Amino acid sequence: MIAEILMIGTELLLGHVVDTNSAYIGRKLAGIGINLYHKAAVGDNKIRATATLREALNRADLVIVTGGLGPTEDDITREVVSEVFGVGQVHSDEAMTHALSLLNRWGHQDRASMKRLAQVPEGATLIPNPRGTACGLIIENMGKHVICLPGVPGEMEAMMDLSVIPYLTRLEGEGRIISSRTLRVCGPGEAEIEDKIRHLLHGKSNPTIAPLVSLGEVMLRITAKASSQGEAGAMIDRVETELRECLGHDIYGTGDDEIQHGVVRLLKERNLTCAVAESVTGGLISHKLTEVPGCSKVLGLAVTSYSNTAKTKVLDVPSADLERYGAVSREVALRMARGILSLSGADVSISTTGVAGPARDEHLHNIGLVFIGLAWKYGITCGRFQFFGTRSEIKERAAKRSLDILRRHLLRHH
Repeated sequence: MIAEILMIGTELLLGHVVDTNSAYIGRKLAGIGINLYHKAAVGDNKIRATATLREALNRADLVIVTGGLGPTEDDITREVVSEVFGVGQVHSDEAMTHALSLLNRWGHQDRASMKRLAQVPEGATLIPNPRGTACGLIIENMGKHVICLPGVPGEMEAMMDLSVIPYLTRLEGEGRIISSRTLRVCGPGEAEIEDKIRHLLHGKSNPTIAPLVSLGEVMLRITAKASSQGEAGAMIDRVETELRECLGHDIYGTGDDEIQHGVVRLLKERNLTCAVAESVTGGLISHKLTEVPGCSKVLGLAVTSYSNTAKTKVLDVPSADLERYGAVSREVALRMARGILSLSGADVSISTTGVAGPARDEHLHNIGLVFIGLAWKYGITCGRFQFFGTRSEIKERAAKRSLDILRRHLLRHH
């Protein structure tokens, strides 16, 4: 079965509301093996919405429509569906009873506006709405299926889970699923990763591998189609093994496991502590680390030394080094890493200094130039990096790269 999504609502086109519904619907459809090929958004205009729904039905077997089911004049979905299928609208006692029961429960008195909610396309099946007054609709005709859901995410999600997915599962028949797993990669860029796994990217149709670029990292989504969850999992396991053979420690986690989770886990496993001295990243590294439960066991000290005075007084960076080399330099990054290591008594430390923009510093260093220092009991090192993007993007990339440097050090030396 081929599916499309049609979102109705001028607020979506104006940017007043951000669409989250289609992502949720897409995940749910993939989970039962239904291919989603298109999605479209149209304003509260009957002519354009009717034309868009007709176009979707020409391509797809199933169209899920969100929005336009409310009680006001600009809620046009019922009229649009009736027009497309060539049927009239009839009064539904069931829809009215549902709306009035919720109004009574909430203590609302505006019953007149609810009459519009009870007008449904002839032959439509109602979908119960456990969280709102507007019932959903299922209309079937000549092998085509239209499912109409409210645009309110909480209502739509509940109706998808409780009614729509069970209905579509019965319609499609059991035994077809699509399963995905995401591997997260930090360090090499997209082009370098693609070079390493090119034979896997172009040599597989099931499972497929899709690189997804994010700030400071690349995610590799493996997707398998199979007759059971177990079969799909086994197919994905084989591809994951091949990817790990190609990329090694470039892969730091799976799913929602962000890089800071991996760092904290490694520190705990090795019974080590770390310390952080930040300038250009402005506390972002320590913020990421402290998002992980149990971080207090491994983060000994975190200092944001944005000014030269703080670098000198707190981290013992010699003022002569700041004058000679500038705050954005390899020498200062090394001094910061040594200083925070000594101050904290931690096993390993990380430091950052750089230029986030929007202008160059007084030494005319390029925007995005960042030095990342790393110190531990037996050594010290520093890397020079050139990041691109806005001020916040440069900080994010620098923070993730710093955590990746710390992660790789823990894997190599401890």
